[in-house]
Amino acid sequence: MEDNKMPQQNRSSGGLSGLAIRRPVFTTMLMLLLVVLGLFGYQRLPIDQFPEIDIPVVVVQTVYQGASPETIEREVTQPLEEAFNPVEGVDRITSVSLEGVSQIVVEFELERDGDQAAQDIRAKIDAVRRELPLEIEAPVVQKFDPASQPIISIALPSFSSPLWRMRR
Repeated sequence: MEDNKMPQQNRSSGGLSGLAIRRPVFTTMLMLLLVVLGLFGYQRLPIDQFPEIDIPVVVVQTVYQGASPETIEREVTQPLEEAFNPVEGVDRITSVSLEGVSQIVVEFELERDGDQAAQDIRAKIDAVRRELPLEIEAPVVQKFDPASQPIISIALPSFSSPLWRMRR
């Protein structure tokens, strides 16, 4: 009699793998159901090839004709960077000072609205404008928009045609 009890105990044990081995049709049907539900869900996923992304990055470019990079750094870039630091949501500020040009890139946290961030930067520029040299052109504030970037740039060389003919 004890021999009969032994197989029943082994039958009830094994957990999920034991169930899968004892009932292969049930296991196969369960897997097929999961695959069909996955395919159905995949077809209903909203996929956009070019999604609308608002990356909160603002670029400020200031032109100071004839100024050296050191002068640009000292008189234009540093005062503007100091004005941009306390703006809410600033993640990183990077700048480049070249001869006659200052370019400052202000990156904000992703939760920040890009239009509002650009407006805050404009307000800070207006507040610090009196401290900047009078000879500079008005700083240009631009939002970074990936949709306005070219999709592809092509460069073709020609050894037979002049440059002006290729531009047509």
